[in-house]
Amino acid sequence: MENYIEKIQIRKSNKLAGLYPSTKALIVLMYAVCTFIVNTIEVTDIGLPLFLIPQFLVILILCKASGVLGRCIKALNTVAVVALIILLVQTFLVPGGDLIWRFGILRIYERGLRTAVSLSFLIMNIAGIFVWLFQTTENKEISRALEDSGMNYKAAYVFTSTLQMIEILGRNSKTIMNAQKARGVETEGNLIVRAKAFFPSLVPLILGAVISSEERVLTLEARGFTMQGPKTHLFELKKSGWEGKVAAASVLITVLLLAGRIMLWLL
Repeated sequence: MENYIEKIQIRKSNKLAGLYPSTKALIVLMYAVCTFIVNTIEVTDIGLPLFLIPQFLVILILCKASGVLGRCIKALNTVAVVALIILLVQTFLVPGGDLIWRFGILRIYERGLRTAVSLSFLIMNIAGIFVWLFQTTENKEISRALEDSGMNYKAAYVFTSTLQMIEILGRNSKTIMNAQKARGVETEGNLIVRAKAFFPSLVPLILGAVISSEERVLTLEARGFTMQGPKTHLFELKKSGWEGKVAAASVLITVLLLAGRIMLWLL
């Protein structure tokens, strides 16, 4: 039993990755506030919030310092693709202000370019900090932290099981598509070919999710999940020791940035 309890514990040598989830949530909140503050700082003649671009480097540095840069890059690439699409759509389709550039039917206006840069890099920064959070924090850490904070254990389970379900559905979808490919079904090609292969895979995917949900309910009942009284936890969530310093630093940076922005407004 002791070996099992020790096996399920999470030991992180990296102090940043091992921060308590509530401290990481504070970092995410402060970073989001800083992002919206930086978004109000406009440069160039047409008022582009270009400081959002170098601010994204903070996320890369944070991921590197936490030892999860390799895992974060894949998720950040997906975010970058979405941000690029938004950048192009907003740039060429939103009119307003002076005409900056024109080539055939393509036109770029001041308002469109300003909106595109602001929205795309807001998404990059906000989504990026959440990528760092979920790459350095496991679901059971979040669940235990929520319970320790006073949240009802049922609500905490619903929250974490939702996160797990997204991961499980993604993994099962890849398994089904690989099985389809092994049977000779075309799964690669243009959009129509991919759609023909994808939609039939939804049936086993949904049925598998329903079956796994039933199995999960039976497992919870066997463990006395619905019984009243204090709960026993085998997983112990420990702090890394840097929580106070990191929390103070994140709040201080946010306050200084806000004070600097107010001074720029007044000058």
